[in-house]
Amino acid sequence: MSRVLRLLSILLLAGAGAARAQQPALARALDLERQGNFAAAAEAFRSVLAVHAGDPAALLGLERALVPLNRTGELLAPARAAIAAGAPPAVGYAVLIRVWSAIGPADSLRGAVDRWAALAPGDEAPYREWVGASIGRGDRAAAQAAIAVARRRLGRADALAPEAAQTAVADGSWTLGTTEWLAAIRQMSGFRFAALAMLSPAPERVRPDILRQLEQDGAGEGRRLAGTLVARWGDPVGGFRLIASSLPAENGDAIERLNQFLEALQLSPAAAATAARQARGMALEAIAVRTSAGAATRARMLAAQAYADAGDTESARRMLDGAGPGREDGAPASAVGTAVSVLLGEGRADEAERRLQAARATLPPEEYAVLARRVAWGWARRGELARARSLLAADSTVEGLAVAGRVALLGGDIRGATERLRAAGPYTGTREEAAARAALLALLQRIEADSAPAIGAAFLALEKGDSAAAVTAFVGAADKLPPEKGGAELRLLAGRIELARGRFPDAERLFKAADLEQAPATAPAAELELGRLLVSLGRRDEAVATLEHMILTYSTSALVPQARRALDEARGAVPRT
Repeated sequence: MSRVLRLLSILLLAGAGAARAQQPALARALDLERQGNFAAAAEAFRSVLAVHAGDPAALLGLERALVPLNRTGELLAPARAAIAAGAPPAVGYAVLIRVWSAIGPADSLRGAVDRWAALAPGDEAPYREWVGASIGRGDRAAAQAAIAVARRRLGRADALAPEAAQTAVADGSWTLGTTEWLAAIRQMSGFRFAALAMLSPAPERVRPDILRQLEQDGAGEGRRLAGTLVARWGDPVGGFRLIASSLPAENGDAIERLNQFLEALQLSPAAAATAARQARGMALEAIAVRTSAGAATRARMLAAQAYADAGDTESARRMLDGAGPGREDGAPASAVGTAVSVLLGEGRADEAERRLQAARATLPPEEYAVLARRVAWGWARRGELARARSLLAADSTVEGLAVAGRVALLGGDIRGATERLRAAGPYTGTREEAAARAALLALLQRIEADSAPAIGAAFLALEKGDSAAAVTAFVGAADKLPPEKGGAELRLLAGRIELARGRFPDAERLFKAADLEQAPATAPAAELELGRLLVSLGRRDEAVATLEHMILTYSTSALVPQARRALDEARGAVPRT
């Protein structure tokens, strides 16, 4: 049954069927159909038709019951009786066409189409049903012949364009299908979504031809469709540019098209990709210049968020400047967060705090607290620890304690940092943040001093991105501590920083310096890091010896499974990860 007739069936059941809801026979037939008892349902529908031969709901119900039973031929007599009794042609003749399409012969099918067409001159419906029935049984040649007859009789080259497009694409005629879809879209813009769905799977070899056809469309619909297809095919920025090149002059229409592009991006499998986020920012920016002041500010803030997510901080900053300072009111919390994040990324904690305070009245308290913690950490990373502590003073949440602990550490307050991090617990933030916090807490608990300004300065240098200064400070602090009281752990941390910098000899030296019997809690990690480094340098024999020693010496360590994996890599038993 065609989609149009299925819809008609539903409407009839909801309309005419509802009007007869009191008829026990029809109600019983519908119940049997819902239960899947098609044989009994067929007999019940027949009983209704015996009294009301032209009842559309009963005839369509009988068809639904007989088709699964492979008894389609039994519909001939009821369909003819329904037509004679005055059933709507879109029901009686439609059923008759589907029956003849299923059981033949072809001249009977053609006769049913002709009789319906005579009752509705100029109407596509008889031919559409003929095409749909042909497609339903997989006979595309018959469907194409039916389309040709319809166009000749109706005198319209674009008659049944959607059906012609589907048939062409199914035959692999992508360029013909594209032409037909354009014709269908000109008739009804809603076909754009069907065209997009059917053209999206086009093989790469024909995509340039499809795009050329679409871009040559003078009405702009082709470029609009081409833009969305290009986005789906992996170039969302290029897709946006195509759409932007054909936007209508009227702002309302242009904004509608841009919003539809945004919806298509959101539904794309690559919606989270950097290019898709960049295209989202570009579309939101285009909306901002075409809308009123309040809505423009919101669009700019959302564009800034999209640009920031794409890593385009320059465009994000441009959107924030366009929105104007203090214009976050009315923007969603995520957009305010973007403004704060972009400013903090530029080291402008003062402006980030001003923006946050300007939007405070419109933010939910929990969202404000999240952003306040970000700003506090921004101040801390600049070394403005007092400003950071003032923002966190009223925050007694575990998240606030976690940030306060890190701020205390930057000031060298080992005892305060330990107490706050311990109070925050292991479940705050992401898994990565919780793991990093647990490792930091383990380090601090080994240090017996309440205060260690040198260690705080080392961590502050690391937060500022000065890795060289951080390594120097960590090693200097380690030299003043016993290995088991934090000295070995600080050297291990310094080695990991050097490894990340690509300074492999220094990393190797520091890992070996951290591998001491006096620090049994640190030594397994140091040997594992050293073994992995040796594998990466191609020094496999040394790596095997180091890792075997680690596994045998520290057999109860939680790191042994990782060491076994690294050992297998060193021996060439498994590929490197």
